[in-house]
Amino acid sequence: MAWAAPRTWQPARTLKSTMQLYLIRHAESENNAMPPYQRIEDPAITPRGRLQSEYLAKWTSTLAIDTLITSPFRRSIQTTRFIVDQSPQCVHVWHNVFERGGCFRGHGPDATEGGPGMGRESIEKEFSALPHDCIIDETITSAGWWAGNRRETDDQANTRAEVVTERLIQSFGASGKTIVAVIHADFKRCLLAKMLSQVTDVEKVGAFVNTGITKLEFDGHSWKLHWLNSASHLPSRLVTGIET
Repeated sequence: MAWAAPRTWQPARTLKSTMQLYLIRHAESENNAMPPYQRIEDPAITPRGRLQSEYLAKWTSTLAIDTLITSPFRRSIQTTRFIVDQSPQCVHVWHNVFERGGCFRGHGPDATEGGPGMGRESIEKEFSALPHDCIIDETITSAGWWAGNRRETDDQANTRAEVVTERLIQSFGASGKTIVAVIHADFKRCLLAKMLSQVTDVEKVGAFVNTGITKLEFDGHSWKLHWLNSASHLPSRLVTGIET
């Protein structure tokens, strides 16, 4: 028998895990349904927004969600509550996924006065106030998550999008986990501009509909877009936000 050299040992090949990230715009708010001059700093969702949230919650119940994140704005918290009612789980309230501009009063470019935003106790109450139901960033206090701040500039919002993108990567990376984040149209655009800068010009993408779902995947090195602004979970009569 011919002699054969021993095989060189090689480590087992590990399979790459990918984070599945669903970025979801909140349901229709009172501001979405009103002209700009009537808008307020922290509106609730409308009756139509509640119906949108019900359909969204039924759809998200088909996901095995590992982490559910929400913006501290009232409209996103109320939308998220429908998801929790359908599929009970812990909610993570991140202070830095709020809408571009922050919580400010008035309308137009000269409106710079800040409002306080919801306080810690008010947010806890929305999620039954049990410790395991809600994990709130420590920067959100009883005085409100925006207390004392003036309107955020576009440059500040873009910088924040970089910070949030890095936070998602550092928190979940190539973990194989499924993450759902209920956020806002304009800040969603800021995030996508950072994540997909090598792929597409997000500024040329149309309006993001209320409860519209965008799915991305992160493999530890780069982002991949699967769906953009899907409203397939909604009946056509409930699709709003096309012009807001």
